[in-house]
Parts: sequence; C-alpha cells; structure tokens
Amino acid sequence: MLISLASLTLLAAAPPQDFVPRDYAPFMTFTRNPSQMGDDVTVEVGVLRGEGRLQFWFRRITIAQDERTSTIQWTDTQRCPAARDAVVASTQIAPPRVLVPGIPVRPDGSVILSLDGVEYSLRSSAHYDSYGGNDLYFTSNVDTPLANWVEGSLATLEECWSDDAPLHGDGDQPSPE
Repeated sequence: MLISLASLTLLAAAPPQDFVPRDYAPFMTFTRNPSQMGDDVTVEVGVLRGEGRLQFWFRRITIAQDERTSTIQWTDTQRCPAARDAVVASTQIAPPRVLVPGIPVRPDGSVILSLDGVEYSLRSSAHYDSYGGNDLYFTSNVDTPLANWVEGSLATLEECWSDDAPLHGDGDQPSPE
C-alpha cells in the first residue's frame, strides 16, 4: 500500500485527539443471574471522555424475573466516587484455574458441582504483563472470588444509581442508551 507524502504530512499535522476512538463501548461487563429467586443484573462499565482524571460510567440493566421487565439505571465516578473502588478491585479478582481431567482439584480427587445458586460472570479487556488487547471471560457460582467481587461492587454502587445517563466532558453528550 502506497501512502503519498501529502497524506503523511496531513496525518502528522492533525492533533492527537483526532485519533481517539469515539465510541461508548464498555470495556467491562459483569453479571449476577440467580437460578431461582431474584432479578438478573448486568452492569457495563466504560470510560467517560473528558479532561483530568480518568472517569468511568456504569449502566445497570435489571431484568425482573417475575415480570421479565427491564430497568436501565446509570452512575459514574464523578457522581459516585466510591464506584472507582469497584473498577480498581476488579484487577485483583483471582480467576479460576484450568480444570484438566485426571489432575485432582482436591486432595480426595473430588470436584464440587453446583447446578443452582447464582451465576456470576465477568467479561473484560485483559492483558498479560505489558501485552494488551486480550479478552477475559469467566463465570462462577457462589462463594468464589468473582461472586464476592460482584456482590461487593453491587453493594458499593447501590446508593449511586440514577435514571440520568452521565454526561461526557466533550460537549456534555450523554452516553447512548
């Protein structure tokens, strides 16, 4: 592919902010889906555009099991500074280990399977050391590091939710719904 000298000059002259992706895609999504009682909850987390310290938006989608109706609520780290703790704590969740048949998980060789309870999941951008661009997805049931983080994050965010989408710092455009 040939790039003309004029194109290179044009690219070099453009200010760096012109190359920032302008989408609102979440970089992290976590869920709590009870098998019996309770509502399904999905929380998406994305980056708020603007100046200064990096800020995050949160969108909670709750689906009531009894009526199968959904509710969307919002918060962000500007309105709810404690929400930042949930984002930072996500970097410390111990992931599950790979299960290989024939390699014992417990000293007696047994494995605990749970067919009910609550399914928790996390989908996020990930990295190995300095290599970015990877995706991470895992699920678990109750009494796991993921379950503890999801429940703790939902408790931290509980008082922060609003029907109002957060505003971005680039002309106060609300996040898309």
